[in-house]
Amino acid sequence: MASRMVSDCISAGYLIRAASQQDGRRTVLHLSPEGRELMARFRRHQRSAFEYVTADWTERERLDFARLLLKYVDSQDGLRHRRADRDAPH
Repeated sequence: MASRMVSDCISAGYLIRAASQQDGRRTVLHLSPEGRELMARFRRHQRSAFEYVTADWTERERLDFARLLLKYVDSQDGLRHRRADRDAPH
């Protein structure tokens, strides 16, 4: 499924496939100028949505929410590593 998504993004002009500078047998993906613009639009949209949703929050509430959200994301990353360790052959 991921390879299909990558292929679609390449076809749409958002990604560019290139040879790895460290290992010529591998390929790497880079955002094209169109891909960078899409990311910038997405970030602007996210920021606008956040500002709308939190319009009546205090600055302290916004900062607390951001801090807790980052903590949550970090914890998810730890869960991913735990799952990878559990599933690794021993």
